[in-house]
Amino acid sequence: MFSLSKIAALKNDTIGFFRFKRFDETSFLLTNDIGKYIFLSQDEFHAFVSGEMSSGEKYNELVTKKFIKTPSYLQDMTVAFMNKNQYLAYGPTLHIIVTTLRCNHKCQYCHAAVAPMTAKDMDMTEETAKKVVDTIFYTSSPNLTIEFQWGESLVNWDIVKYITEYAEIKSFHLKKNITFALVSNLSLMDDEKLAYLIDHNIQISTSLDGDETTHNFNRTYKEGNSFEKVSYWIQRINQEYIKRGINLKVWALLTVTKKTLPKYKEVIDTYISLGLDSIFLRPLNPYGFAAADLENLWYSQEEFIEFYTKSMDYILELNKKWTFFRENLSSIYLLKILTETDPNYLDERSPCGACIGQVAYNYDGKIYSCDEWRMLGRMGDDNFLMGEVQDDPEQAYNSMIDSETTKVMVQASTLDGLPGYNESVYKPYIGVCPIHSYKTTWNIIPNYSKDHKKILDYAVLDYIFRNLKNEDNNKILESWVWVANTGFVVGQCDVV
Repeated sequence: MFSLSKIAALKNDTIGFFRFKRFDETSFLLTNDIGKYIFLSQDEFHAFVSGEMSSGEKYNELVTKKFIKTPSYLQDMTVAFMNKNQYLAYGPTLHIIVTTLRCNHKCQYCHAAVAPMTAKDMDMTEETAKKVVDTIFYTSSPNLTIEFQWGESLVNWDIVKYITEYAEIKSFHLKKNITFALVSNLSLMDDEKLAYLIDHNIQISTSLDGDETTHNFNRTYKEGNSFEKVSYWIQRINQEYIKRGINLKVWALLTVTKKTLPKYKEVIDTYISLGLDSIFLRPLNPYGFAAADLENLWYSQEEFIEFYTKSMDYILELNKKWTFFRENLSSIYLLKILTETDPNYLDERSPCGACIGQVAYNYDGKIYSCDEWRMLGRMGDDNFLMGEVQDDPEQAYNSMIDSETTKVMVQASTLDGLPGYNESVYKPYIGVCPIHSYKTTWNIIPNYSKDHKKILDYAVLDYIFRNLKNEDNNKILESWVWVANTGFVVGQCDVV
């Protein structure tokens, strides 16, 4: 584009740091470290990098978005960067507690490798539960989320209640804000449990894999019809929220298998018919049972990208027909792109949330860097164990935060300095997953050329930015940001 002599002669001392790529035949996409973006034509781009642009609408936009230095540039960028990365100032916020590994489903792709209902020795005891909660409250974060999951949380209901009530007492005395979330297949839900969950402000998540045929194929339930159970309780819970004047909905999660690919419309229509206003289009992860059944479950990256594109096109068309419905991963990216703060979605940040953003406490008191590493522990690989709960909770917390696992995970997932990622125009929005890299390449340091997660993330971001260039679709995507900013639940991203 420029010869070395031309580059040396450029008058670019007023140009702020930026990354860029040719986005399409007519434009370049530029981003900076605070997540601002701008599209420039080829002529505009040449004028900008050569220092020849000094006025006009694009120039003013470049100044406003901090691509051009002004007297307050350094201060403005410092404050904006701090706001975007404020999550780094605190210890773990999301604390995942595995109250049991028992489950009454045997899902085709189960990431948890759950235990049968007879394995009562895989229930968390009250003694362990107390140690877990005591450990959690030593985090430096003023805001805590305790999330119950794996296998089926309602199986060990008494421990769920014990942890909730004990944590409520500690949060009152220690003046920490606490939020609870329950991940459940809802097959054991009843009115008494529902009343307790709502009374204690425990947000409810479940898995919904689309229409009845697809859901029941993916989520085997020998005691009945899984789809009937989950669809009934989604509607029942949402009705109770409305009755009580609570501005919440059940958080439903989709896991895409090969059977899902041709049925994107049916999946989305099912969500809408149950009164849900969003969907999370998530690919399979290479953990647990999913890693063992390639023939029936897996698909290529190209197939998932095609599924995602068709699904998003359909969702945008629904919005144009006055049916408000959004896709949640896109909403996360849009918050990063269009707002001044970061939603702290643990899979898409640098460094990733493992160890310093989330911690997973197994039923037996073992502490893992994240739920995915706990899954690998279940598969026999405990190389990344952070520690275990102890009689001295402060010592347990300090040991896990200062563990080699914590240090290695932070190093492996910090994008600055990672070849390929550091130079990418999408660096302000993405994260890497050391466990995904470990399972696919046997190296926790991600390889840019072989990172399957990166390929899918980039495809999603390409789609988003293409549609931000479209005036009609831009308005729709901006409306998702407003809703996400007022009611988005970050962290509830795991499969039941």
